[in-house]
Amino acid sequence: MTSEVIAAANYPGGTAVARRSVADRVRAWTVLLLSAVPTAALVTVLLYGLGRAAGVELPGALAAAWLLVCAVWSAVCSRGSDRRWAARLVGLRRPTSDETRKLVPAFENAAHKAGVAAASYTLWVREKDRRFVVPGRTIAVPAESLRLLEPRELEAVLAHQLAQRVQGRLTFWQLVFRHYNLPVIWIERALMSGLGLAAVGEAIARRLPARGSRVFSVGWTVFSRVLVACPAVAATTVIVGLAPAVLLRLIPEVVALVLIPIADRIEYRTDQIVVDLGYGPELGGVLQHSHAPHPTRAPLSLLSVSLCCPKTPPSKRIRRIRDRLDELARRWSPPKQ
Repeated sequence: MTSEVIAAANYPGGTAVARRSVADRVRAWTVLLLSAVPTAALVTVLLYGLGRAAGVELPGALAAAWLLVCAVWSAVCSRGSDRRWAARLVGLRRPTSDETRKLVPAFENAAHKAGVAAASYTLWVREKDRRFVVPGRTIAVPAESLRLLEPRELEAVLAHQLAQRVQGRLTFWQLVFRHYNLPVIWIERALMSGLGLAAVGEAIARRLPARGSRVFSVGWTVFSRVLVACPAVAATTVIVGLAPAVLLRLIPEVVALVLIPIADRIEYRTDQIVVDLGYGPELGGVLQHSHAPHPTRAPLSLLSVSLCCPKTPPSKRIRRIRDRLDELARRWSPPKQ
């Protein structure tokens, strides 16, 4: 028997490789809840205090009303994902005729290997990275991918996006929590950029030796986060007291660290699906070249006031891709005579 025959006999097929498991669902919900709920609790307390200060008969009704508005708007965004106005909100556009000639065949090949219907997805080009999760049936690739990547590499990037959707992205709930948590997130990020804290820290760190620069960067990050968190802590202190206020603001930062191994496992599972579909070398090549857009998961940092966004380093992902390729080679290698 040849190695091709053995591979065909052992390979379960794209549909089996890209089948969503219970563990995939659990990890997706775990990441969503740990990312969003701590900040949502902080926003809820602030809205409750605002309702009480405004003399609302039921102060909690303000938080309930805001949640309802966020849910309705998220549903509109999800349902209108194939509309141009919705695409412009997230920095997407329809591919040009030249881009379509390159994008459609690549996606049809990747979808065929994954055992999914290509016609059930819509293809878009991402012009701006607005760190916004797109609906589950929307496939968006950076414009740079169409210009810089070879056909097989482009297929690998598209297969990676399909693998993300296999595990479940809970798009609607990500949108709900993103909008619900946006007031506190926007205020703290505006303070961070408006005060120029990040730019000042980087300018000072560049003038220091390598070792001292790392120590200073950590200390400056902690100082910056404490400074921009003061308005939220002060406002919450008026409502629940100092100790609970500090705890409410500290929990998102701690939970972000807890998320790192879970997010790492999700990324490994995504890359494993891509490798099992036959795009391992191409995905490794995309990750290895700095000029090529790296396929990554939808960012979750906009769900939390924490600046810590769990992200697996490309070098670690490449090492795991090689390990998976070696494992498949051993599994499908012909027996020795």
